[in-house]
Amino acid sequence: MSTVKGWPPAALRYSDDRPYELEMAPPLPRLDIAYETWGRLSATRDNAVLICPAFSAHCHAASSEKDPAPGWWEGMIGPGAVFDTDHFFVICPSLIGGSFGTTGPLSIDPTTGAPYRGRFPIITVRDIVGGHIRLLDHLGIDQVHTAAGGSLGAMETVELAIRHPGRARRIIAASGTDATRPYTAAIRHLGRRAITLDPAWQGGEYETSGPRDGLRLARELGTLFYRSQGEFNKRFPWTPIHPPSRNGITFDVQSYLDHQGKKAADRFDANSYLTLSLAMDLHDVWRGHADKATALAPVDAEFLVIGVNQDRLIAVDEQEGTHLQLVEAGKTSTYRVIDSPIGHDAFLVEFDTMSEIIRPFLYG
Repeated sequence: MSTVKGWPPAALRYSDDRPYELEMAPPLPRLDIAYETWGRLSATRDNAVLICPAFSAHCHAASSEKDPAPGWWEGMIGPGAVFDTDHFFVICPSLIGGSFGTTGPLSIDPTTGAPYRGRFPIITVRDIVGGHIRLLDHLGIDQVHTAAGGSLGAMETVELAIRHPGRARRIIAASGTDATRPYTAAIRHLGRRAITLDPAWQGGEYETSGPRDGLRLARELGTLFYRSQGEFNKRFPWTPIHPPSRNGITFDVQSYLDHQGKKAADRFDANSYLTLSLAMDLHDVWRGHADKATALAPVDAEFLVIGVNQDRLIAVDEQEGTHLQLVEAGKTSTYRVIDSPIGHDAFLVEFDTMSEIIRPFLYG
């Protein structure tokens, strides 16, 4: 069983005692997956939608009777929403390597009886997707109607389409990429350095609260790239809210970043942060294939690729590049770009715009 900082109250658990093969490390001796569902699976099992979480998200994507707290994609899932639970059976699993129930650094290693902590193996997006496939097999779902996600979730959906052709009829990928570029990896490197330079990290073998200061700083650095310069300059006044201080809070924007850091430290494990951050850096859907044409040859899903002009983390030309590669390979792909002062995180905020783009693709 997994030990978690914040087990979502409505989460179900799928446990598999078979060894789970990993792309770049020895297999995990077992796999636990926390997941939530909304709606009902049809008799023909053809109405499933797989929601793939982003980096710090979890299986609680929307509220339910069991857990009425708003989920991280609350405006997108539910009766009458774009992922209409009167029509679709929606599934969202927590990520392998994360902090929210699915096997990760806080889980008990059955070979030692102690938490993995810093000994948790290196994982890739491909490994995360393989866990999604195991869950779908457990639920008896051979093919989902749609797999959808943003950022890391978008990486998962594209990986799923290429690595597991036939398992999804439609793919929705927002603010994602086919392969991580050096600039984005450099940003995430700073976050990992903030954690590992915190003396409390102790090589990842901490037993209490761990490197909270480093984790807070990592999240604050990340937030600068999840949101846009335009949003910050418009949202926050540039007048002191406290007496000027060299090492404290002087401006409102500092207070906002401080809040984001504290929130991350309260709910996220540092080893999980490091694990998933590196998994995103290692992301490359073409790895292991002779060439891109060979990788795409068996792909039969239809794609909707969405970019945000103001994205400072994963530049919009990466989404366009994914779309063009699909089209050049003769695949069906639609590319849409939105303008949003939010930037990279627009898929978590611009629900009306996202729904307007997704609905015709989903129901067409």
